[in-house]
Amino acid sequence: MRNVWPLVRVQLRQTWRGSLERMTGTRSRLGLLLIPLLILAFLPLILLFVAMYVGLYWGLEPFGQAPFVLTVALTAGQLLCLIFGVLYVISVFYFSQDLRLLIPLPLRPGEIVLAKLVSILLGEYLSMAPVVIPGLAVYGFLADVGPLYIPFAVLIYLMLPVFPLVLSGLFSLLLMRITALRRNRDLFRVFGALLGIVLAIALQFATRFQQGNLQAEDVQRFLENQQPLIQGVSRWIVTSAWGTQALQAGSPALGIPYFLLFTGAVAASLALLVAGAERFFFGGLLSGGERATSGREISRSELAERTGRVQSPLRALFLREVRLLNRNPSHLMTAISTPVLIPLFIAIPMATGNLVVEGFDLARHADSPWVPAILLAAVFGMSSTSVIASSAVSREGRWFWISQSLPVAPRVQIHAKLLHSLLFNLLNLLIVGAAALWLGLGTPRNLAVLLAGGLPVCVLSGYSGLLIDVLKPHLTWTDPQQAMKGNINSLLGMLIHLGVTAVTVGAAIVLYAAARPFFLPGLVIVLALEAWLLGQIVGALADARYAQYEL
Repeated sequence: MRNVWPLVRVQLRQTWRGSLERMTGTRSRLGLLLIPLLILAFLPLILLFVAMYVGLYWGLEPFGQAPFVLTVALTAGQLLCLIFGVLYVISVFYFSQDLRLLIPLPLRPGEIVLAKLVSILLGEYLSMAPVVIPGLAVYGFLADVGPLYIPFAVLIYLMLPVFPLVLSGLFSLLLMRITALRRNRDLFRVFGALLGIVLAIALQFATRFQQGNLQAEDVQRFLENQQPLIQGVSRWIVTSAWGTQALQAGSPALGIPYFLLFTGAVAASLALLVAGAERFFFGGLLSGGERATSGREISRSELAERTGRVQSPLRALFLREVRLLNRNPSHLMTAISTPVLIPLFIAIPMATGNLVVEGFDLARHADSPWVPAILLAAVFGMSSTSVIASSAVSREGRWFWISQSLPVAPRVQIHAKLLHSLLFNLLNLLIVGAAALWLGLGTPRNLAVLLAGGLPVCVLSGYSGLLIDVLKPHLTWTDPQQAMKGNINSLLGMLIHLGVTAVTVGAAIVLYAAARPFFLPGLVIVLALEAWLLGQIVGALADARYAQYEL
């Protein structure tokens, strides 16, 4: 394993150099503004988690269960890494462009996998920071913690994503090895990865909701008379329990054995990953760059028919976007993960009946004029999590010269990318509509406004993501996930969404105060005007910028 650290340095330089140059202002002085802007974008989310953890702490403290705050934070962080880690691990392990350079070198499979795992860890630290760090900070501030709390908290945070990523890595090794010799293996890999994610979430919800509907008295009786919450959780997520017991208030010496257990579990999982890599990595990698074909010969007449078919430029470019995404398993897995996961998070509690709260009826508020506005905001918020639009140009990578040489105006190419993003954003519209019906908010008026305003909202979200990627695309990626999940443009796109939200909320408040009877139709018109204006801006930027991009 002597080659691991040199490989790690190369991987980190390759993966993070572009983002660091942007943030430190090496490429542009405007890059110095990225860090404060990103903090500002995530500040509402961080404050939300802080408030949640504070409320949870004071609610559990009278029952002596305050350390459960740590369990919640650590468990949430690990689940986040487990759910999204499968997609990232498969991409980095098997679809990186540097593999053709690494494989001929005298390197062990375990060394390659460990080096790539370290580069993934840095991304996961950023992903779970808004969820985990507020919980650690709230407990450390409110509880009577010992002197080892801060160093233990830092070390546990650094080790926290290792265990779920190793599970994702082992699953990926087996999946790629099993599908390596099958036809249509890319399709098998995409749906295999999604199946793994779905099963992981379903198991977590099943264990969480197995008790059925609990009332406040049931919760209090459970806390007072039954086993501690931490011991209950430890049956399913033992590493979270060990981390909690290592950090909870009390004698520092009591936490050391659990800290050692946590560290030992991480070390053992890494050893297991290395063993799995030695056994399966190269087997899954063989023929990874090839594509299965139907094996059927195309006749001259069929070829002439296909090549001689006339299509409008917009339709042809739209079909190109669809095919380019579908033919890259890494991009496709990232693209469809959000449309799959969001309905799953909603459907499982609905199926178990655990979203029902007695005495709380949303249906009585269905006639409020703000309900359809909130539904539209939910569509916009869900669409902001998609990376389809904010990576539309970046995904072309070193092949972008083809788009530059096409005899089609750049703004037409951008409009085709928008239509492609609408395929995913409109799914959010259906999800919100179904949720409104289930919650009793699906009145004819609300659904009509949701339908009329949902389309401009989806268009507005698409152009918000495209704006960033048109201004500064990331075309020099070496790993497909660098173009999507690892692309800082997806975070900057959330900033644009935040700005658009602020403008729209301000316009809605003014409209409600000035012309209340005209509020809902006026809101739809405002959204349509915003979508049209942003589309004109993005199209003009594309016309000006497309020829300036350097590969």
